[in-house]
Formats: sequence, C-alpha cells, structure tokens
Amino acid sequence: MERESSMEGRWMARTPRQRNEKLLALVRECDWSYSACAAAVRAVANENGNALPSCDRSHVGHWIAGVKPGERTSRYLAEAISRRLGRVIRATDLGLVGGGSLEVDLDGMDWWKGDPATDLLTLGRADLERRAFGLSALYSLAALAVPLDSWQDIADRGRQARGGGAAVGRREIDAVRDMLAVFSKADERFGGGHARLAVVQYLTSDVAGYLQGRFMSEHDRRAMFGAAAELAYLAGWKAFDSSLHGLAQRYYLQSLRLANEADDRALAGFTLRAMAHQAVDLGHGQEALQLANSSLEWSRGKASPAATALFTILTARGYAATGDVARTSAAIAAAEVHLANASPGDEPSWIRTSGFTETSLASQAGQALRDLGDLSAAETELRRSIATRNTEAYRRIHTLTLANLADVQCARGRLREASENWNHALDAMTGVQSGRAALAVRNMRTRLSSFGPRLPTFAQQLDRRAAAFLRSDRLSALG
Repeated sequence: MERESSMEGRWMARTPRQRNEKLLALVRECDWSYSACAAAVRAVANENGNALPSCDRSHVGHWIAGVKPGERTSRYLAEAISRRLGRVIRATDLGLVGGGSLEVDLDGMDWWKGDPATDLLTLGRADLERRAFGLSALYSLAALAVPLDSWQDIADRGRQARGGGAAVGRREIDAVRDMLAVFSKADERFGGGHARLAVVQYLTSDVAGYLQGRFMSEHDRRAMFGAAAELAYLAGWKAFDSSLHGLAQRYYLQSLRLANEADDRALAGFTLRAMAHQAVDLGHGQEALQLANSSLEWSRGKASPAATALFTILTARGYAATGDVARTSAAIAAAEVHLANASPGDEPSWIRTSGFTETSLASQAGQALRDLGDLSAAETELRRSIATRNTEAYRRIHTLTLANLADVQCARGRLREASENWNHALDAMTGVQSGRAALAVRNMRTRLSSFGPRLPTFAQQLDRRAAAFLRSDRLSALG
C-alpha cells in the first residue's frame, strides 16, 4: 500500500488552488496554530497505523491555500477537528473531497437505526471483499457515544425489520456456539491475525442468515442473537489485536447491537469493557473511563461476580490514565472482592472463554499501576499474573504480560532482568500473529535505543533479535 505521505506531492501538483475558507474557519475555531493542527493530524494518523512524520505546519498552510490532501489524510484531519470541537466534522464538510469521491468506508452509517443483522452483513462483506478496508477504517471518538438510554427503541425497530427466512432452533444455536469455542481457543493461542477472516466469513454467511430467520421461540431468538454478539465481539477483538482499530470499533458496535437484541445487558457490558480497553490503549483515558463506567451501570444487577470484577478493573485503567490515584486503588480493591465471590461454574460462557481469572485481573492491575507511575507495585502484579497463567492456552497475553513486566523493570533501571523477560517474550511469540505483540517489540527497541552507545552487549543482541522478529512479522503479514 502506498503511503499517504508519499502521495501528498502529487495531489498538491494536480489540484487547482482556491483558498479553503471552511477549513480556515474551523482551524481558527479550534484555536490552533498550523503546527498544532499538523500535530493533531499526526496523532490520529499514528493511532490508525499510518504515521505521517513529514506532516507539518507547511502542509496545513497548503491545505488552507487550496491544495487538497489525499483522502486518508483528509479523514485524519476531519477526525482531529471533530475531537477538538466535540462534534462530528467530516472530510466533505471541510471542502477537501467531493460527496462521492471517498470510497464507501461506512464511517457515515448510523449504526443505531438499521436492522443489526443487515448492518453486520454490510460490515462483514466490506471487510472480506475490500482488502484495504481494514487498514482504512478510521477509529473515531464520536463512535464511542453509545445511546444506552434508547436501546429498547433500537431493539424494537430491529425486531420489526425481520420476518421471513428459514426456521432457526437449538441445533443452529449449538452450531454457532461450537464454532465460537473453536475460534476463541485458536485466538488465545495464535493471536488475532490467525483466522481473522474465517471468523468474518462465518459471521456473514451462516450467522447473518440465522439472524434473519424465523425462530422457534423468543428464547431461541435471544440465544442466537447472544451467540452472534459473542462472535461479533471476537471479530472485533481479533481486529483490535491486529491493530486494525477502526475496524475493531465497528465490530464492537455490532456486538453491542446484537447483545441488545438478545436482551443481555451483561454481555453488552462485556463489549463496552472491550471498547474501554481499546480506548485506554490508544491513549484516550477519559473516554475509556466513561465506557468502563457504562459497562458497570448497564449491567448492574445482571452481571456475575467475575464479570463485575472485569468491568471494575477497567475503571481502574481509566482512573489511572486520568491520574486519579485514590480511585484507581479503590477500583483494584473492589475488583478483587468481586472476583473472590465468583463461582467459575456459574459464570457466563464469555467469561470462561476469555479466561478472566486472578491472572487477568493482576495483569490489568499491573498496567494501571504502571500508568500511575507506581512501578514497584506494578511489577508485583505483573509477576503474579505471569506466575499463575496457563501459558500454552493463553500464549498471546502471556507474551504481552512478559513485555509489560520487562518494560517496568527497564524503567526501574534493571536492564539485565528486563532483557531476560523480553527474550522470554520473544520465545513465546513464535507463531503468534498479533499487532499488539509486534507493537510491544517496537516499544522494546525504542527503550533500548535510548541507551545509545552505552547499550551493553547482551542488550545489543536482544535488539538484533527483535529487529529480526519484526522483519519476519512484516513478511508474514505480506504473505
């Protein structure tokens, strides 16, 4: 795929210049200098896996003077302005592209108005049939505004939209659940890049067809929509783990719609929690906190103890990202109490499948404490997570926890211990297709590069190994 930054010059040369008053007015409303505007665009681009290091104040000046950037850069600019102003601004609103010149990217769809089965089919087909869709789908803060207060109306509209189709009963529901179990186990062992499109194919063929069928009972209808919600969540999680953040967000929204149709508030909370996880990883602490709190509020009285613990520990991540020490500590303690009251046999399937236990809670607590700067406590929690994990069944998260531990140890000045754990992480990454794992390796190399010529020999060897891993990972992605 040709990089957006390399295309910029050609767009500048071809486009007739006419001062863009719309863009100028919005940049002024943002109270931005041209440099600040360029920095905001770079941040959105980087978040979506497309760094634009050359984008600077001169580019903004050219755009305002009438030069039209590439379509992806136009969308990054629109998203950056939307975030600054707190309202949705699209590239067409900026006068940067014509109404029909953008590829259909589903950004403009109102996911809360249509039939969820139809919307799921639309999304899945775009993912399967357009190779670039997953890379170009933009992560949007505006899409995090989930209309929880009007979900009953949304569900009623969805039920009214269906009617015909084949009869669907227990056998079809069991088939979807069996496939979900197979895909989920493979995901934990081999990463989000493994069989991602196979999950989407199954969603858009068998599952979408079932959702549009005639159900033997209301109980069966809810059960099928619940199973579909879990599978859509898995598609989102795999996209998230593959660093396809805009695509992941769209699958998460579909999972929410389907959980709502199933009248399963706890399952909806599970997906809201995943959206919070994604937001905090991308640096949107306040939004992550709001989503995590929504997962608790929406599922109150419906969620099991382990599910409540999972939702609560994500509030700790949100509080930590916003610098609230007291509430972070209180949320970690509350999550531990909830989990202590859990009975594994009584937990929903999605808790059992995700493997949320003391091990996972410790990993999330360690990351929250790291974000607060309490590195000693963070190391203790991360060590606890590693010591109690089933490493073969949950290889991906094991590699990420090892990398997080090494990062904390490096920050504490213990480079040799950090290097040992980074090497262990690289050992465990063999055969794992995960964008998050690759990002952890890139972060490792950034840490090591900060030592400059003072980097010890053992760490130089680790850096060379990490570089080789990233080369191999890129070749695997291309293949």
